[in-house]
Amino acid sequence: MLKKIALVLTLVVSIGVLSACGPKSIEEVEGQEYECSQFTALCPSGWINSPVKELNNDAVLSLNHLRFYKVEAEEGQELGSKLYSNAYVDIAHYPVDSKIYESRDIYQNVEDVEIEINGKKWKGYTGELAGYKNGLIWIEGSGEWQVSMCLSDEDGDVEFEDYDFQAILASLKKK
Repeated sequence: MLKKIALVLTLVVSIGVLSACGPKSIEEVEGQEYECSQFTALCPSGWINSPVKELNNDAVLSLNHLRFYKVEAEEGQELGSKLYSNAYVDIAHYPVDSKIYESRDIYQNVEDVEIEINGKKWKGYTGELAGYKNGLIWIEGSGEWQVSMCLSDEDGDVEFEDYDFQAILASLKKK
């Protein structure tokens, strides 16, 4: 009987410790703010910033993109191709009312998405491509902010309900 009580107490303490880990709201998400020429965004702890190059000039950093990968890296660790097998969020800022270039037809199992963060309604879709769940969202009624993402990888998934993902969107600020 004493062993059962000890086991139950250990289990209760373990659950309490695990539930204390991680943020419980957007406001509790910690990280580092990054910027490009047009805006800033929070890159949460456990994610890394990866510079985005201009499509037509690989030597020039993009003026309107930031990309964050959900991968933990130790200082000095070479990430190389590991980055490209992890979930990521790619944020782009365009002039207000820009056209959204949807490419739904390349995905399987397409689902519409709506999420509200800090009073802003985001809409878009998710779908599967090459075994990975991808998505594209934008603020409803505007093409100003467009966020493309890979929501699944070999290490796990990113969900729209994840506070770190929501904190990225909530942190977007134009310069």
